[in-house]
Amino acid sequence: MAKKAPKENKGMIWSEFWKLLKSMQLPWFWMLLAFLCNMFYSEVNLLLPTTTAGLLSGSTDSKVLWDAIVFYILYTIVLCADTLLRCPAQHFAVRNVRRVLWKRMLNIRMDYYDANDPSKLMSTVTNDASDAVRNLVFYIVGVIPALYYAIRALSTISTYNVWLMVSVFMLLPIKILYMFYIGKRRFKTQKGLYQQIGGLTGYLAERVRNLSLIKTYTNEPQELKNGEAAAKQLFDANMKVVKLECTISALATGIGLAQNLIVMVFGVVLLQKGAITLPQWVAFFMFSGTISNTFDTIISYWTDLKTIQGSLARASHLMNVPVETEDGTTQLPDAVDITFENVSFAYGDKQALEDVSFTIPAGTTTAVVGLCGSGKTTLISLLERFYTPDSGCVKLGGIPVSQIHTDTLRNRFGYVQQGADIFGGTLREALTYGIREAVTDDQILEAAKRTGFDRTISLFAEGLDATVAPGGTSLSGGQRQKLVMTREFLRDADILLLDEPTSALDAVASAEIQDSIFETFAGKTKMIVTHDLSLLKKADQVVVLDGGRLVGCGIYHQLKETCPQLQQLLDANISGEERAV
Repeated sequence: MAKKAPKENKGMIWSEFWKLLKSMQLPWFWMLLAFLCNMFYSEVNLLLPTTTAGLLSGSTDSKVLWDAIVFYILYTIVLCADTLLRCPAQHFAVRNVRRVLWKRMLNIRMDYYDANDPSKLMSTVTNDASDAVRNLVFYIVGVIPALYYAIRALSTISTYNVWLMVSVFMLLPIKILYMFYIGKRRFKTQKGLYQQIGGLTGYLAERVRNLSLIKTYTNEPQELKNGEAAAKQLFDANMKVVKLECTISALATGIGLAQNLIVMVFGVVLLQKGAITLPQWVAFFMFSGTISNTFDTIISYWTDLKTIQGSLARASHLMNVPVETEDGTTQLPDAVDITFENVSFAYGDKQALEDVSFTIPAGTTTAVVGLCGSGKTTLISLLERFYTPDSGCVKLGGIPVSQIHTDTLRNRFGYVQQGADIFGGTLREALTYGIREAVTDDQILEAAKRTGFDRTISLFAEGLDATVAPGGTSLSGGQRQKLVMTREFLRDADILLLDEPTSALDAVASAEIQDSIFETFAGKTKMIVTHDLSLLKKADQVVVLDGGRLVGCGIYHQLKETCPQLQQLLDANISGEERAV
C-alpha cells in the first residue's frame, strides 16, 4: 500500500511565507502613499451617512444639498487617487518579486535541480508572482483603513443607540467561522492550482524543446493524449476553485441577507419606539450597509491572504531551498594546480566517485577516460562547486574550492560542455556570452580565425549580427563547438574544462576541434573528459576511471601497457573502427 505524503507543518508554511515577504523588496514608498489615500478614503466614507441622511430624509435645505454635492466630488477624487497610487504599487511589487525569485533560482544549488525540474518552476516567476502579489499589496494597504473605518463607524452608531451596534455584531461569530473555513479551503485549492500550472508548463516546455524527437518517432497521437491528460489535471484543479467560489458566493449571500434583515428589524423597532430619530435611522441604515461590507472586506482580507499564501506556496518554498554560498577568498595564485584528494561523492543512493586522488599540474593537459557512468563529468561538477564532495577535498592552488568565492573560482575556468549548448540571439551575443569586458568586433573576428569559426561567420550575409536559433539548432555540432571554443579564447581563462568536446562530430570536425584545443589553448591547464581515445596521445596525463574508482593515472604510453581498463577501452575502440570500415 502506497504511503501518504507527509502533511506540511503549519508553522513551516507560515515561516516560509514570512521569509518570502521579507525578501520581496516591496515598493514601500508607493504603498505608503496608497495606504494614506486609503485612510483618507475611510475618513471620507465616514461622512457619507451623516452628510446625505438629511437629504434622504426629505430635507430640501440648500446647505444639505450643497454638502452632498461637495461630498460626492471629494469621494470621486479620492477613489481616482486610490487607483492611481495603488496600481503602480502593485506592478512595482510584481516586478520586484519576479526579480527576487529569478535571482533565487539562479543561485539554487544544482543538487536541488536534480530532484526538481526547473521547467516546472518557471511558472513560479511568471504565474505565481502576478495576481497573488497584486492582491498582497491591496491587502497590506487596505486592512488597517478597513479596521479604522469599522471602529469609527461603530463608535458613531453607538451614540445613536447601543442596540443598533449590537445588531451589527450579532452575526459576527458566524462570519469569523466562515472566514477560517474559507481561508483554509482557499489555501489548498490555490496551492493545487498553481502546482498543476507548473506541471503543465514543465511538460509543454520539455516537449517543445524536443519536437524533432516526437516527429521522428511519429508519436504525436500519444503526446496529444499526454498533453490532454496534463491539461485535464489543470482543468480539475480549476474546477475545484470554481466550486469553492460558488460555495463562497452562496454563503456570503446568505449571511448578507440575514445581516440586512436583523439590522432592518432592530432599526424599525427602535424607530417606532421613538428611541432614534428618522435622520438617525437613515444614517444608521447607510452605516450598517457599509459596516457590514467592511466586515466582509476584513474577512475577505483573511481569505485572500490564505489565497495569496496558497498561490505563493512554491515561491515561498523556493526561498528556503539550499543556495550556493558566496563567501570565501578572492585571492588565488596566477598558476594553480588542480588536486583531488580522496574524493567520494554520490547522487543520492548512486555512488559516482569513490576515494579518487590525482593532481593536474598547472599548464598541463589531462584526459579523463572511462566507461559511461564512471564519474568523469562529476569531477568537473565538483571542481566548479556545483556539488560538494561527501568526503575528501577538491583543491585549486592548494586551497579547497569550498573556501574560494564562487565568482573567483568559476572565472578561472573556461568551459566547453558536451553538446556545446548556446542561447538564441545573434552570433555576437553567443560569442561574448559571460564576458564582462567590452569586446570589439575585430577581437571577435581575430579569435574566430584562431579556431576556424571565421568560415562559419562568412556564410552569413549579416556577419556577427546573424540570428542564432534557440539552443544553436541553426548551427551544426562542429560549428557550435568552434563557436564555444572562440568564446573561451576571448574569455582567456587560466583553466579549460572540456566535457566530450568531440562527441557526435565526424572525423574531420573532430580533428579540427582537437587541433584548436591544443594549438589555440597551448600553455593553458586543460582537463578533458572524453570518449575520443585519439586525444590521449596528445595529453600530458591520462586518468582512467572505472565505476567511480581511479584505476590508472599516468602517461598514455605507460598506461596502455599497465592498465587493463584502458587496454579494454582501446581494444573496443579499434574493433569499432574496424566494423565502421
